[in-house]
Amino acid sequence: MDEEPTIEWFGATTFRLNTPSLTIFLDTWLDRPSSLPQYLPISSITKCDYILISHAHFDHLPGADRIALSTGATIIGNGEAISVMRAAGVPESQLLAVSGGETIPLGAGDVVVKSWPSTHCIMPPGDHRELPEELDTGTVYLGREGGTLDVTRGMAAGFGGMIAAPDERFKGAPEGVRSFREWIKDRERNRYSFFDGGQIMYSLEFMGRRGGSGGGGGRGNRSLLWSAHMGGYEGVLRGLPRRPDVAILAAAGRAVLDGEPWQGSAAEFLAAQCRWLKEPERVFWCLHDEQPLKPYRIRTEAATKMVEERTRSKVWTLTPAVRYRLFVDEVVVGLE
Repeated sequence: MDEEPTIEWFGATTFRLNTPSLTIFLDTWLDRPSSLPQYLPISSITKCDYILISHAHFDHLPGADRIALSTGATIIGNGEAISVMRAAGVPESQLLAVSGGETIPLGAGDVVVKSWPSTHCIMPPGDHRELPEELDTGTVYLGREGGTLDVTRGMAAGFGGMIAAPDERFKGAPEGVRSFREWIKDRERNRYSFFDGGQIMYSLEFMGRRGGSGGGGGRGNRSLLWSAHMGGYEGVLRGLPRRPDVAILAAAGRAVLDGEPWQGSAAEFLAAQCRWLKEPERVFWCLHDEQPLKPYRIRTEAATKMVEERTRSKVWTLTPAVRYRLFVDEVVVGLE
């Protein structure tokens, strides 16, 4: 493999990776509610070899079935995501369920994926309707109320009720709410579950990359870690067999560590997460951009500042739908 892999971000937690031999999607929320930017129509995708799904929620899984059916791609995800894809008509030969702990060579083994158990974030305390328009990663949250089970119950009750409610109730609602309701009602086209199915974090090792981990000359393997929600297990994060060169980390909500709400700010959690990961050279945020419901966006400045002050990691900003080289020693380079 002589060419550098590339990465593109399409909002939320959806990314496309390209190597000389493989096209890999990380989540597939591409055809989104009309109030959100549309960066890459699913109808335009003609090549995909693998799809890694973090979990089965509405802003991560939808679209995977249509991409797989049109390209022959293999979908890798937790049991809930795979069950939803099976019900959508994706052939069994294109489905691979994981629960954390599996090692999966992709293609001819040019990329090796490992799955790891992780956790979903929770929302800050209080009524969801009272959430601010923006969340700040510098805000400190204390207390132990709430948990990931509440996320499942809240989605089932809130979004389920939104789907079942009469249209008249939404006539005066904000455009984002109306567009989201229309989108989430179409469960034939947009396949998802209110139950996340168990969060999966993935590491991808790119075999034979120039430079190797930590820079320098020659050839070596380089790795990417992708965590699509702000949570995890400290033992898993500390115990990864190698430091990721690049980490994609979600920066939204209130973190969950070892099944308990994080005591502190998102910025503090993300800085700790980078330390546990042995300080990746480069960090990309995800899940912090525009959403159709409150909170509409996440302010990441506090997290960026804390990570760069407390670790050797450098935070890089990705522009949606721009192609970048994934591993370079001097700077991330946009490609035409």
